[in-house]
Amino acid sequence: MRLSSGGCQDKGLCCSGRDPSCVSKGWRPDRTYGTCYCDQACTSTLDCCHDYQHACPAEHCVVSEWSQWSGCTEACKAAVRMRSREVLQKPRNGGKPCPPVQEFAGCAEYWVRHRQCRKSLVPALITTGGYGNARKKRDISINSDIMGYCVEFQLTSLTAGCLRGLQPHTQWMQYLREGHKVCVECQPPALAAGHQHCSGRWRE
Repeated sequence: MRLSSGGCQDKGLCCSGRDPSCVSKGWRPDRTYGTCYCDQACTSTLDCCHDYQHACPAEHCVVSEWSQWSGCTEACKAAVRMRSREVLQKPRNGGKPCPPVQEFAGCAEYWVRHRQCRKSLVPALITTGGYGNARKKRDISINSDIMGYCVEFQLTSLTAGCLRGLQPHTQWMQYLREGHKVCVECQPPALAAGHQHCSGRWRE
């Protein structure tokens, strides 16, 4: 038996959601002939026309690459920066939905118009805005010794390696638990050259 009569392709039908008007007449996948549908919901109600998958293939959302990070929204205080991406193709026929198109992260800038911030309290952020709770440090004079600072983190996930610290300098990691808060100190030797903040690696 050839399943070629009627269907979605012959009528040029492909509809999103549940659309009772998106109807045709032809063979169904269960080899019964009669009324069949060409809407996205037919895959759940099992009343698709036999050629629905071929005539209406799933098209996943497609987005562009991330833009460059913007600058901090405000200088000399805890602020946020943003990056974005565009939707190049919207999902159709049950394709994967679009991921977030905006992302925010915490930041702190210590320079204004090529000069150092001169406020008595300057926040120090070294993590994303959603997870970092900045503590304040003293204002640093150009002529004084640079001081370290501390940032509080909450552990949201742990890799297996974090729980198997066998070396003397990693044994403390065995006490880490999800949900715990830890204080990470940025000591002067770790400060980036010419800047008042630490640099490091992290995984988004």
